[in-house]
Amino acid sequence: MRKPKVGFLSVTCPTHREAKNETGDNWINTTAIEKIKKELISNNLDLVVIDKVIAYFYELDEVEKRFNDENVDVIFLYISTWNWTDQISQFIRNISKPVIIYATDDSKAWSIGGLAATHGGLDEIGIKSRVAYGDISDKDVTGKIVSYSKASMVKNILRKSRYGSIGGQGMGILTGIVDANQWLKDFGILTGFTDQYTLVVEAEKFPIPEVKNYHEKLKNEYRSIPEFSKIFEKSIRLYLALEKIIKEERYNFTGVKCAFDLSNNYCTPCLAQSRLSNRGFVSACLNDSNGALSTYILSLLKKESEPIFTADVNLANKKDNLIKLIDDGAASPKLTLNPKVDAELLIQPTLEAKASGICTKLFAKPGDVTLIRLARINSKYVLHLTEGEVISVDEGKKELIMAECGYPIWPHALIRIKGNIDKFVDNLRSEYIHMAYGNLKSEIKDFCELFDIELIEN
Repeated sequence: MRKPKVGFLSVTCPTHREAKNETGDNWINTTAIEKIKKELISNNLDLVVIDKVIAYFYELDEVEKRFNDENVDVIFLYISTWNWTDQISQFIRNISKPVIIYATDDSKAWSIGGLAATHGGLDEIGIKSRVAYGDISDKDVTGKIVSYSKASMVKNILRKSRYGSIGGQGMGILTGIVDANQWLKDFGILTGFTDQYTLVVEAEKFPIPEVKNYHEKLKNEYRSIPEFSKIFEKSIRLYLALEKIIKEERYNFTGVKCAFDLSNNYCTPCLAQSRLSNRGFVSACLNDSNGALSTYILSLLKKESEPIFTADVNLANKKDNLIKLIDDGAASPKLTLNPKVDAELLIQPTLEAKASGICTKLFAKPGDVTLIRLARINSKYVLHLTEGEVISVDEGKKELIMAECGYPIWPHALIRIKGNIDKFVDNLRSEYIHMAYGNLKSEIKDFCELFDIELIEN
């Protein structure tokens, strides 16, 4: 994940820029400005700094050009004293980027008035903003700034993203069909379409030595893998082909239909999607577009080293407030603490995959997680948000728990969720839910605010 790029702009009014107050202090506290910049940088924000404190409307033209040229994700507007709200509002309107309005709690700055007037001015013309006030060293203050910056980064990335829809609708799930026009309108996402037959044609082009070399590579990453076979060969070929298509089409995230075209006639893409997930790339089962987008958002917000996981909600245990997540075979080995000990590859069952494939078996490591799912109600997007904790399971109990669903060879996670389990079930609008390690609740809430998406919690 890259750092959020923040346009740092300090503003004042013409009478304050060079002035002193009655006690002989400069109205503009340059020491405070440097402290603010240092604190933001220490919170992993990439600053594009306008060194001059802006006081006149015509000075904002160069600022607008600089911020657009640098493609900043969000504007951090430091109200150093007072400012002409009408001029700042015009600038924010024209640059059309999310904005954070910040003022410090310094009596000599008189800046809370400028903050309030700027907030009100933007509201007058229908522009949302994030207000932050207080000591920049206060973690609650910086937390609001960082969260909004990360959500703004996601918004900026989405408007240049390209989704690869590979194949058609999977297993009749209405919630998975991509609405390319709505995505372009709401998020700026462009959708490309690739036929699954292209995957097969490209898969067969790879020389057998390259395929076998990849099989040898996998031996070093898992506890065990099946011997090389025609099924394993096709699974590796499909992965290599998918990587080639992603690169050539410049897809940022994808979905693959799989059942039953590929799964019955070539092989399942479970290995391919497991390997893509292992490098942090999102590829959704059953060409589930809303699931792909949900996971893509999490992938942009999570810590770079942490895995993401898409899985079916297999069970909701009311007594213990637990949910059991199981995917049909795809998962990053990074979901475990030690893949060489805790993850293995096996032959995929043939009930819904007559051609079989290679699936991943593992139990997800413990840790706090964020679960989300984008869905539509009467064509308008909502987002279901759940916080939880993947619980630790004794080694002796893992096989018993995995056997409960009838498919003990698929990836599992047991999660104790926050909130009401009945409400959680009521809020489900797909068999899938999407998981990232870490607490991303604040960022997800800010994302929903930026896109005017209703947030649904349990």
